[in-house]
Amino acid sequence: MKVIILILSVCASLNALAHGEDRLGPNGGYVRMPGAYHTEIVLDGKNKLKVYLLDIDWKNPTTKNSSVEAVHLPQQKEAVKCQMQVTYFECVFPTGINLTKKGQIVLRTQRDGQKGNEATYDLPLKLVKSDDGGHGNHH
Repeated sequence: MKVIILILSVCASLNALAHGEDRLGPNGGYVRMPGAYHTEIVLDGKNKLKVYLLDIDWKNPTTKNSSVEAVHLPQQKEAVKCQMQVTYFECVFPTGINLTKKGQIVLRTQRDGQKGNEATYDLPLKLVKSDDGGHGNHH
């Protein structure tokens, strides 16, 4: 049983690295892949972040036919509806929430009409270390 758990966790780590979680995105943020597109978050102060909805190649951020909701765990039960800007969504959390401290951000997104899975970011934000000989550098 321990071997199966080890194999699954290694596969999950390699999958994460394959999607670029070991390097910063084009806007200097942290990237996840909730579906057929990528989400990139950039902190903008202690309680605000920008969310870019990028295509599969980490390009063409869009807000058209798109939406973003964000939840800070464990401090929130209700999602923050993020406001559309020209190329990103701005998520403003209540003043008491500090995105630089331990916790998680969970994003619920839709990009150009396509709904993705939840994307989870551990706080404080950091890159996943790549031990796979550079495999994580493709996109």
